[in-house]
Amino acid sequence: MAEPAPPPSSSPPTFGEEIARLGQWCRANPAAAALLTILLGGLVYFFAIQKLFNSGAITTWVWARQAWNSENDLEHGVGILPAAIIVAWLHREDFRSAVKAPSWLGIPVVLLGVLLFVSAAWVQQPRIAIVAFPVLVFGGVLFLWGWRVARLAAFPCLFLLFMVPIGFILSRTVPLQLGVASIVTSLSNLIGIGVSRDGVNLLANDGSFQCQVSGGCSGVRSLMAMALLSSLYGHFTLRAPWQRVLIFCMALPFAVVGNIGRVLSIVVVSKLFGSEIGTGPWHDISGFIITIPIAVGAMIGLAGLLTRDWSKTKAEWLKPETPAKAAATGEKTVDSPISYDY
Repeated sequence: MAEPAPPPSSSPPTFGEEIARLGQWCRANPAAAALLTILLGGLVYFFAIQKLFNSGAITTWVWARQAWNSENDLEHGVGILPAAIIVAWLHREDFRSAVKAPSWLGIPVVLLGVLLFVSAAWVQQPRIAIVAFPVLVFGGVLFLWGWRVARLAAFPCLFLLFMVPIGFILSRTVPLQLGVASIVTSLSNLIGIGVSRDGVNLLANDGSFQCQVSGGCSGVRSLMAMALLSSLYGHFTLRAPWQRVLIFCMALPFAVVGNIGRVLSIVVVSKLFGSEIGTGPWHDISGFIITIPIAVGAMIGLAGLLTRDWSKTKAEWLKPETPAKAAATGEKTVDSPISYDY
C-alpha cells in the first residue's frame, strides 16, 4: 500500500530557495531577465562606477556617502537601501502571488528617471540623481511585472527617498525656533520657573542659567527619525492609505512636540542642578529620554484614534444605565414618572 504524500511545508522558503526560483523565472522569461539585468547593470554603473560629480571626481554613491553625516542629520543614510530591501523581502509572498502582467506604462516612468539623472549630471546636483534612483526602480518593476507588482514595490521605492540629504533645511528654521522658544517660555513661567525670551535665547530671570533653541532643537533634527518611524509604522500597522499619509505628515508636529518637552526639561534641570548639567550632559541625552518617547507616544496615540471603532465607543457612551449599576453607585432608578414615595 502506497504511503500518503507528506503535507506541503508551511515554513517560509529559504534564501537559497528564493534564488533558485529566481533562476527558474529567468530561464522561463529570458527577454524579461535580460531587461532586468540591463536595468540593474545600468543602476550599478551610473550610480556607483561612473564619476559624474565634483567635475568628474566622484560617483553619485561616493557623494551620497559623504553627505550622510551628522551635519545633515543623515548618519543612517547608508542603511536606507538595505532597509528598503528588507521591507520588500518581508512582502515576498505578496510579490510571488501577485498577478504578473508587463506594462508599457513603465517605459515613461523609466524615461522620467533617466531624464532626472541626466539633468542631475548636467546641473551637477547629486540630490536629483538620488531621487532618480527609486524612479528608475519603480519604472522597471512596472514595465517587467505590471501594476500589481509595482504597487507592492511603491513603498520600498518611496522609502529610498530618505537617502536624499536635506540638511539645508536647518538654515530655514528660524520661525520654528521662535515658536518653540515662545512655548517653552510660557510653560516655564506656568510651572514657576521665571524665564524671559530674547529671540531664541531663554534667560532665567534670576540669572542662574541661559540656553538657546538652536535649529536642531526646533524639532528638525528629530524630523528624519520620526519620518522614518512614522512611514514604517503606518505601512505595517495601518490599512487605509489616508491614515498612512496623515501619520507621515504628522512627523514634524510629533518631533516639535517632543522637542518642546526636551527644551522644557533642559530648563528644569538647569534650574535645579545648574546650567552645567542642564546644557551639558542632560542636553546630550535628553533627545533619547524625552524627545523620542514623547514623539513616538504621540504617533501611537494618533494611530490608535484613527483605528478605533468609534461606533462601539458611541454605543458604550449612549448605553442606558442598568438598575444594578445604579444600585451599586447609590443612585435611585425611576420606574415611573409618578412617585409614590411620601
